[in-house]
Amino acid sequence: MKKGISTFLSATLMMLLVLTGILAIPVKAYAATEITFTGKVGENTTAEKLCLSTSGGTVEIKIDSQTDTSEAKFLMKGDKIIADCYRGDDEYWHASKLKADSKSEDADVDKDKKSTVVGRIAKGTTSSKIYLKAKDGTMEIKVDGSTDLSGIRYLVLDQKVEIECARGSDAYMHAISVRPAGSGSSSADIEAKGTEVTGRVEKGTTTSTLKLKTSGGTMDFILDLATDATECRVLIPGQKITAYYYRGSDSWNHISKIVNDSNSRASKANCDANTNVVVSGRVTSETTENTISFETSSGIMEIKLDSETNFSRCPVVVYNTKLKIECERGDDGYYHAKAVILH
Repeated sequence: MKKGISTFLSATLMMLLVLTGILAIPVKAYAATEITFTGKVGENTTAEKLCLSTSGGTVEIKIDSQTDTSEAKFLMKGDKIIADCYRGDDEYWHASKLKADSKSEDADVDKDKKSTVVGRIAKGTTSSKIYLKAKDGTMEIKVDGSTDLSGIRYLVLDQKVEIECARGSDAYMHAISVRPAGSGSSSADIEAKGTEVTGRVEKGTTTSTLKLKTSGGTMDFILDLATDATECRVLIPGQKITAYYYRGSDSWNHISKIVNDSNSRASKANCDANTNVVVSGRVTSETTENTISFETSSGIMEIKLDSETNFSRCPVVVYNTKLKIECERGDDGYYHAKAVILH
């Protein structure tokens, strides 16, 4: 009887302890955890996952439809990012907000003469400069404080985009707006703005003036900062091209776009970065759209132009022009131009 009473009292006491919180049975509980990581974007970052290299190691952070990327449009290797994160039900870190740790300054850009290019984001892109792998080569396009990035959530490597751009006073192309490819006006819309004429390049053509022999006679055109030369990088006498032009306020015909009718460009080769050299010389008359014949102090060099060539410092290659060419040896035995620069 005493044992029964003792058992009853023990059970009653235990219940009172639990109810009053003096004794609690441990249970597994999950609480919302929030934390801020600061670091640099790693090379394994994708559209769904941010790999952030921090002082404590690399953190993998998921990016989803709830992530606010309004203050961090570039997620390229090396970019410094501040990530506000929370622990999701899947036990992964999720980004609630991403912020870039740097700002770009505005630039003086002639927005009255703009063009649109389509391509994929290439290696080397940062929050201040986009390397765009377009149809006929890699373009270097600067991004500044006035660039409209509202049309995209963020940019990652190999993403296909459409960039509206114009020349700045520093001779670089500057991005006016960036948006996903196909979401706005296309390059065909730009080509339609102007008169089309076909002919052959004549002697006397320079980097600023095109002399074109047409069926109606020789015509002179102005090549300026607004000229789109992505489909015609070489202007050698005798070369057949198609030009789109318009009448400028100065009463001269200005070229809006030029296209090489041969439509030939050397295919990309695997190049050895250890063979990188910079050579100086002059362009000879044997130059074609895919090969620069280059007269140097050591003799004639043949240097291939391909989809990786950067023409941002020399939009067109003209006969007898003095250039500097950064190049690397390809697995096809030729040197390939990485960058072409007016000397």
